[in-house]
Amino acid sequence: METMKALSPWAEVDYEDAKGLTPRVETLDGKRIGLFAHFKGHSFLILDEIQKELSKRYPTATFTTLQYPRDTSEIENDPEFRPKFEEWVDSVDTVIAAYGDAGSCAMYHAYNTAFVEKLGVPAVLVAKESVVMSARRGASARICPALRIVVAPEALPDMSFVPALDQQLIDTVIRPNVLAIMDDIIDKLLAPLTEEEQCIPQSAANHLADEVIEGTAAQINSVLYQRGCTQGLPVAIPTEEAVEEMLRGTDFARDYVVAKLPPMLGKATVEKIAINAVMAGCLPIHMPVLIAAVKAMDDPIIHLAGWTCSVAGFAPSLCVNGPVARALNMNANTTVLSMYFKSNACIARALAYIIQNISGSRPGLEDNAYTGHEGRFWTVLAEDEANSPWAPLQTEYGFAEDDSTVFLYWYHDRAIFRGNRNVSYLLEKMCSYDNTWGFDPGCTFVITAGTAKILADAGYSRDDVREYIYEYARKSSDSINKRWMTDNNHMPKSGLPLPEKGCYSARKYWTKEHINVIVSGVAPIDRGVAQIGGGDHGGPACIKVELPKNWDELVAEYAPLVADPQFVRY
Repeated sequence: METMKALSPWAEVDYEDAKGLTPRVETLDGKRIGLFAHFKGHSFLILDEIQKELSKRYPTATFTTLQYPRDTSEIENDPEFRPKFEEWVDSVDTVIAAYGDAGSCAMYHAYNTAFVEKLGVPAVLVAKESVVMSARRGASARICPALRIVVAPEALPDMSFVPALDQQLIDTVIRPNVLAIMDDIIDKLLAPLTEEEQCIPQSAANHLADEVIEGTAAQINSVLYQRGCTQGLPVAIPTEEAVEEMLRGTDFARDYVVAKLPPMLGKATVEKIAINAVMAGCLPIHMPVLIAAVKAMDDPIIHLAGWTCSVAGFAPSLCVNGPVARALNMNANTTVLSMYFKSNACIARALAYIIQNISGSRPGLEDNAYTGHEGRFWTVLAEDEANSPWAPLQTEYGFAEDDSTVFLYWYHDRAIFRGNRNVSYLLEKMCSYDNTWGFDPGCTFVITAGTAKILADAGYSRDDVREYIYEYARKSSDSINKRWMTDNNHMPKSGLPLPEKGCYSARKYWTKEHINVIVSGVAPIDRGVAQIGGGDHGGPACIKVELPKNWDELVAEYAPLVADPQFVRY
């Protein structure tokens, strides 16, 4: 059997600003201790109990508390909050951060605690046992793999959804579990650094980025699977020749960094995108879409590490618009949300590999979804512009009709509905879905051209539909977990208070910007799918696709390979 040499799909990470841990203080007596809370209100209760216990043991210690009220955000990249944070860190001798209680929450709190170390102040992070791995991965991704982490008992849970943060909760849950870890907190605050902790960390994985894997196709597939670089399905072997051919699909230089994708901040070079594209069975004509999709992942509105590393399960989706979708013969018709057609399927698979190998999100390490999601390996669709009664989706984001774009969003739930050839019934169904447990909730409606025509014939533009749903999709005030929203800094962006009485209704969607309407599917049929979720850190991001100079030549060459399959009739 033929022996081949495969290039590695794994991304390289910059380690230029890596440093060892900051030396510990020798005592807490007379020291100013910073207590650092994340966006959830119960962080304060845990830190309060830590402060009470430390005050007993070190009466001359003083304390100052700071909360970062934003979810799935990094202070280092927050120009508004960063100066305040740096001033606060500069005023303390050591910091205790609490507390990592869910997958992405632990990871982001570790990001920000690692930033404390980067600023030259010793820090300790408290994280629940089941998400310690997320915290460790977060610290490593921010070049602080030795960050000291105190493992809290599982009995100290995520308290986001408890009915009340009251004294009973403090007495029966928080205080006894905080007392159980106090000795460990103090030890990690005071114990001198080990030789390993003092050393400038080196990447544990960068050597894999440059590795060439030799063997037969079966052997290379086995190595890639055992390293967690694939989902178990056989891949096309990314030889140098195959990658060179894939690179014909872009004018960007091979080493051009399109983005640094969290959580790992892996460098998404054009070459690494091409390697993952080869593995997924893509063609050079798919490269412009993949590069645009990587740019979309890096858009701040997407909060990539939030949905890839959450304990909740989220499904990413990409809608392609414009001439590129037609050139790739992307499916916008029958079974549009099923990946039967080459361009849709290969792009989806490549994006899943990019998340694993460049973003660095793998099950049980970074992806902590309790049950996962059957849509986690991406859905890629195209808008049915030819049959839609409205202007293409990208025109709502400032692009021209003849521009090609990708539209990235994610969701967590789905429901199928039909129009019943009745506009009132259709709009009622579209308003009926409930997903307000999200941050700034969202929903993407994938509707057929037949459904869109019903709405258009009744005088509704795409924005009218969005406005209607925004205004009339409502729920009882009593069904909203107001305690969760207020304590966790998830209030509506409008600044309006939530209604207090159950006789009042509240909007399901706090803004219109996360209500998306995509026209795709069997044109004459009046059907739709509500992809429920997304919202404030689920997009959407709309990015223009940049085509190479040789685009027409490439399309002519590869068009036969993306033609519709000729299914055998029986």
